Amino acid sequence: MRPAARFLRDAIRSFTWHQVLLTQVLALAIDGISVLSFVLPFQPPVTFAASRVMIEEMMAFSIVFAVLAADQAVARGTRLFRAYALAILVASLSVAVVQFEVRHWLGIYTNGDQPGRAMPQRRMQMVYVTSDTLTYGALSVLICLDYRRRERLQRRVREAELERARKEQRLAESRLAALRSEVDAEELMATLAEVQHLLAEDSPAGDRRLDALIADLRARLTPFDATADARVRV
Repeated sequence: MRPAARFLRDAIRSFTWHQVLLTQVLALAIDGISVLSFVLPFQPPVTFAASRVMIEEMMAFSIVFAVLAADQAVARGTRLFRAYALAILVASLSVAVVQFEVRHWLGIYTNGDQPGRAMPQRRMQMVYVTSDTLTYGALSVLICLDYRRRERLQRRVREAELERARKEQRLAESRLAALRSEVDAEELMATLAEVQHLLAEDSPAGDRRLDALIADLRARLTPFDATADARVRV
């Protein structure tokens, strides 16, 4: 398979249902701007609504697909600015021509390119679509790149926190191992036997010996407990 065909295939495969939803959100945003800028002030006939919606859907699709194509180009080694700028420019020119031809083939017109007007004036509609797609496309790319940058930053912060928690866990485990190595099992068993014997005889020394043993073990295990508490808080 040729590189161009492989590139186009990968770009099309990356167009998932998430991108479909994104396309509709972008189309709604463009439609909102169009309604506020042209529909409300000039009140065009309702018959032009179909052409407006078709143009906006095609613009949104071309912008989203341009971003996906630029992603593939960047993954293949193209510089980021060059990839996205070229993709948006090609998308703007393409959608301007395609929407014009498709609408005229279907008999759906706008106020500026309806039959009866001179052909140069009708073709100016393509210039408007090109400029609008460039504007909305550039804004969309900037928003997309900023969102990805923030996402990468948050991922790095989470990874750093996870690595810090792992280091603290390893440190706590090493401290526990060191503390365990400091405790002589035979000495501890002998001390417990001694305490048991003193307590069996109701000797006051038994309580003192038990308190001393507890204090000694608590002093040895306190560093580990503090580290464990810190790890739990993380």
